[in-house]
Order: sequence, then structure tokens, then C-alpha cells
Amino acid sequence: LLLLGEAVADRQMYVFQTEKYRRKAAGEDMGPYARGFIETGLWSFSRHPNYFCEVSMWWAFYLFSVAATGQWLNWTIWGAIFLTGLFVPPGASCDITEAISLSKYPQYVEYQHRVSRFFPMPPKAGKKEE
Repeated sequence: LLLLGEAVADRQMYVFQTEKYRRKAAGEDMGPYARGFIETGLWSFSRHPNYFCEVSMWWAFYLFSVAATGQWLNWTIWGAIFLTGLFVPPGASCDITEAISLSKYPQYVEYQHRVSRFFPMPPKAGKKEE
């Protein structure tokens, strides 16, 4: 399920970016792509659903190994710790991509207030600024 979630999130981003740049190059009306960033599909529940699924998958591998071995401390915990460290702490990938998006898209701050940074959650009430 987590692998599927990561694949769906990546595909949604690819489709969004491809269409956004196609419209831009063709000089067409940007329509729902005008804000510049994706905020539909899985991206309406988390600003980084692909990262969430990737990190969660490694924690699931670790928990399966605990169930299989009966040992809470085993070598598989390193994958979960390293992937969490790559994406989640201050200054990691989530923060880097957030900073890039904030510098490129003025309306991204509204999306940040409405949508969870990492853990998928229902979006907060709030009107999208057009």
C-alpha cells in the first residue's frame, strides 16, 4: 500500500508538472496550473505524500523484522532511521523543497497553512487563493 501511495504521488506530480510546462510553452491559459504547484490528489492531504510513503515503508520493514525476530534492536532499524533523517528533520529534504517552493510561488504559504507538511491529514478549512 505504501509503495502504491508513493508511486501514485510521484505520478500525480509528473502529470501536473508535464501539463503545466506544456501549457506554459504553448502560451495557453494556465487554468488550474496557474498557482504553479500541485495541491490535488494525495497532495491535498500532505505536502510531501511521496516522502511520507517512502519513510513509512522503511518503518514497516523494521516492524516486520521485529515481528519475525522478536528483537526490538536489529540491523533493519538503520534503514528507517536513515530515511527519516533524510526527509524529516529540520534542514532535510522536506525543508529544502519547501524553501524552493516558497521562493518560486507566493501562494505556497496559503497551501502550507492548509495542508499538513508530512503526515497525511484532512486539509484545514480555508479557501484557495486564486
